[in-house]
Amino acid sequence: MKNQFFKTLVLFFVGAAFLQSCKQEDTTAPLISSVSVNDTLGQDFAVTPGDSLYVKFTITDENMLSQFRASIHDAADGHAHEGEADTAAVVPNTGLWVDTRVQTLSGTTITKTLLYVVPDTIQGVWHWELQAIDESGNAAEEFVVEFDVQ
Repeated sequence: MKNQFFKTLVLFFVGAAFLQSCKQEDTTAPLISSVSVNDTLGQDFAVTPGDSLYVKFTITDENMLSQFRASIHDAADGHAHEGEADTAAVVPNTGLWVDTRVQTLSGTTITKTLLYVVPDTIQGVWHWELQAIDESGNAAEEFVVEFDVQ
């Protein structure tokens, strides 16, 4: 009886080790979707100094999310992000608008709304950029919204 118990226990641990070694590695990046500004989907918006901007977005992953980073920065130098062509600004920006927010996430789906107020002292072209990673370190394709402040 003791011998049978020992054999069963060994078989259990061998099977558990085999199943653990077959576990698939997560190589799928999170997905950023449903990005809207003041309830309007898009990636290019004309805004006015003093406007309140409610930026809403969803991030999903088949496993666990880790964090997102949302930032606003000057786009007048004509730089490009993934999948964009470089474009030189016709008029240089005036003023300064820099805002970076990083938040730790949990779960497989989140929907967030971030509030930004366009400074009264700026004009020009600005980028809002969203990046996300999952617990395995896979990075989502960045999502960029352009604000033309007039």
